[in-house]
Amino acid sequence: MMDFLNNDSGFCLAENLRSLRRRMKWSQEELADRIGLNRGNIASYENGTAEPKICNLVKFAHLFNISIFDLTHSNLNLETSYNQATQHHQNGLPPSSMDALGHFEREAEDYQQAIRGLQCLFRLKAKNSTELPEDVQHLKEQFEQLYGVSDQLLKSHLELIAIIKEKCGDRNQSKPDGESYPA
Repeated sequence: MMDFLNNDSGFCLAENLRSLRRRMKWSQEELADRIGLNRGNIASYENGTAEPKICNLVKFAHLFNISIFDLTHSNLNLETSYNQATQHHQNGLPPSSMDALGHFEREAEDYQQAIRGLQCLFRLKAKNSTELPEDVQHLKEQFEQLYGVSDQLLKSHLELIAIIKEKCGDRNQSKPDGESYPA
């Protein structure tokens, strides 16, 4: 498995935004209108001269029906990568409770990858900084703590989902008398 926390390769947001926009046959202006930005923002993101705020990354991911991680780390110019990204990211809840657990599990994994992507970006930015003022150093330490807590929370969330799936897995089978368990 690739270590995204210590590896700055594979970051392809600019290329993906351009590719996805063209796939949808939208101009930069049309994409900007859909996201609530101006054309210059889109041009800067596609040129790699600026990076969108996390709230705009979420908007892009939702608009293109893919995860933030795929938007930033998958080569979506490739048809197979694009298809996998859109298939893995589902909007809305599936009908059954077990499908809902799978949905929540995939969603938690997407969030975990997004948080790791943010950590990767943070480390890239911090690596290029020399000495930091004391107040900025304090913010850096707070970010590291927040990252650790978020990562642990998501791991616990995934463990809880696994336990629920294990404990409730038999409920989708029929009772001995032919009736099924309630969902």
